[in-house]
Amino acid sequence: MAVHQLHYIAVVVVLIVSSSHAFDISYNATHFYVSLNGVELIRHSPEEPFLYVGSGIPTFEGQFGNYDVEDFVEERIALIDFLVDDQDPISVHFTLSRLDMLQVEIRFVTDVDGSLYYGEFVSLSDGINRVWMRLVAEEDEHVFGGGSQFSHLNMRGKKFPIWIQEQGVGRDKNYEITFKADQRDGGGGDYYTTYWAQPTFVSSRLYYAHFDTTTYSELDFRADDFHEIQIWGNSPSQFHFFTGSSYIELLQGLTGYLGRQPMPPEWIYNGTILGVQGGTEAMLNYIQMAEDHGIKVSGVWIQDWAGRITTSFGRRLFWNWEWSPEQYPNLDTVIPELKQRGIRVLVYANPNLNRLGGLYQEAVNADFLIKNSSGDPYIVDYGEFFCGIVDFTNPNASQWYKDRIIKQNMLDLGISGWMADFGEYLPIDAVFYSGAKGTDIHNEWPAIWAQVNREGVEEGGKMGDILFWMRAGYTGSQRYSVMTWAGDQFVDYGLADGIASVIPGTLSLGMSGYGMNHFDIGGYTSLFDVTRTEELFLRYAEMAAFTTMMRTHEGNRPDENWQFYSSSHTMYEFARHTKIYVALNDYVNSTIRENHELGIPVQRPLFLHYEDDERVYNIQYQYMFGRDLLVAPVIEQGRETWDVYLPTDDWIFLWDEDITSAGGETLTVPSPMGHIPVFFRSQSQWADTFRQLRDIEAVTVTPGPPESMTTSRSSTAMASHFLLAICLTIMASFW
Repeated sequence: MAVHQLHYIAVVVVLIVSSSHAFDISYNATHFYVSLNGVELIRHSPEEPFLYVGSGIPTFEGQFGNYDVEDFVEERIALIDFLVDDQDPISVHFTLSRLDMLQVEIRFVTDVDGSLYYGEFVSLSDGINRVWMRLVAEEDEHVFGGGSQFSHLNMRGKKFPIWIQEQGVGRDKNYEITFKADQRDGGGGDYYTTYWAQPTFVSSRLYYAHFDTTTYSELDFRADDFHEIQIWGNSPSQFHFFTGSSYIELLQGLTGYLGRQPMPPEWIYNGTILGVQGGTEAMLNYIQMAEDHGIKVSGVWIQDWAGRITTSFGRRLFWNWEWSPEQYPNLDTVIPELKQRGIRVLVYANPNLNRLGGLYQEAVNADFLIKNSSGDPYIVDYGEFFCGIVDFTNPNASQWYKDRIIKQNMLDLGISGWMADFGEYLPIDAVFYSGAKGTDIHNEWPAIWAQVNREGVEEGGKMGDILFWMRAGYTGSQRYSVMTWAGDQFVDYGLADGIASVIPGTLSLGMSGYGMNHFDIGGYTSLFDVTRTEELFLRYAEMAAFTTMMRTHEGNRPDENWQFYSSSHTMYEFARHTKIYVALNDYVNSTIRENHELGIPVQRPLFLHYEDDERVYNIQYQYMFGRDLLVAPVIEQGRETWDVYLPTDDWIFLWDEDITSAGGETLTVPSPMGHIPVFFRSQSQWADTFRQLRDIEAVTVTPGPPESMTTSRSSTAMASHFLLAICLTIMASFW
């Protein structure tokens, strides 16, 4: 039904606030204004109305978790006229209309006992499936959040579709890698594509706005004088406002509403989690090799515990989430032995089941999979293998996954954690047990997946000792997930998808209410003859020492990419970074506790603590690690020096006490391999801890082959130096 055919539409929007934080509303015959604690939010006039309604016809196309979303807008009508009813002592009613054809009732309420400030769309007629809302903006305003945004920390000047999907390979339409990925399978991505999109933003005018919708939406910050939020569907739900005196107060309010992460298990602070594959013997040999070189190891992550397959993309896993004794013989006895040595064993799982596996058949027999329009299990192509998806809208299916996979197959085996992968591929034309539409539940699916994992751990009595980490997320993931990671970075120095991208991705996620993130050390995706180098691996490693968690990943093509075990030089250098991470144990724990108790992220944009310095608002490749460390990772190849901007404070260079600054300037500092530019605040209570990091040195050995010689472990030059690593890799390829 087109909008012009409708005779009456009633929409009620209720904004509830506490008496100490009331809305300030003023109006005349043609204009009205809404402010909260002095922050103007809404400015309505005939020339610039704040609300539009309409209808559109969407199309969703794509594969492998990559989506091309288009919209044909049939109608977009501004609601200009309004009537006011202010007789109620605690509320003011606005009825917006257009030629008496469309009417929207908005009620601004001051709730004496309330602590939330929100509006609620109570109803929309069937013909309306688009709402556009405009909020006041200032030309020099900055906005942050939107989930995990890998390209732009400051979102001003861009439009951000809020739709969960693969982040893409390259993520920059001007980049050759993106072009090749698009040509290959449409998977190149763009600046806004992300595993974790969220309709939330924090403004430099010191307020946040959050929209409680699960449908497709857009945050459009391109205009100078307004922000426009578009929400699809006929049930836009609630939108929340909150003001504060600082960014920290805003994040406390946001996380108080969305939820905060639990404290992770303390054992993760004891060293790195080694990502290895190839079977029990290979796993034990890698652990021994690491310890022989001084690497601090807290866990070993064997993602191929259930078996593996090979595709054109590279080495993949057999998605049947139970221990494969053929792949890992005696794992049930090795796990407790390693735990006695202080090393935990972690694995991998996702919501999908390979149709060649036994668990798939169990789920089919119990009617636990999402269905297609014919009532059969919906089979999804995940890249040369095919899977069904467990229907978590069915309480019995969720309980089966928790009982059968999480508790029986993992916790009872002695597993201490897992990568809880995926959540982005949910097809929009699927049929669900709950009757939900795919377009309504697609974005919410990662949060539902997080809830299943969290409840499985809690029901198993292991909360506080188990670590699961996720890449996909949405509103609600904050209260369920224990840890996130940045997903599948390309193994290069590209800003949009390389090592640099994990920094704004982490900082924007922190401004969206999730404060703990980490990444695959070295990156993950290797395609088009681009492979991970030793330099890239170690630059990632030195940054990881100043994050919440250290974990390696062999990547999608292990045999072609540099690994922690590729040379003695790499292992000794990596060992030093793990020792730095362990030496920071108490400091890291204190920053994580701030996130748990107050919602202050572990890695923070500089403006969180230096909001009066206008220069820090566009710095997205430096971060505060807790309150007292400023970290400026080297994100370009071959650099021996690096420029670091320091806001006003008393700073000391971590690696040289003689390099100090009172801030307000950019310093060029030495940045050789292994010495990531880090400054600490001289007045910090942790200053002595930071100074002791200088005494941690790596064993000096001959570096591996030059970067230009290739990183293939099968090369003659490498084999002459690193025979042990080669042998293990060759052995692993036959298991």
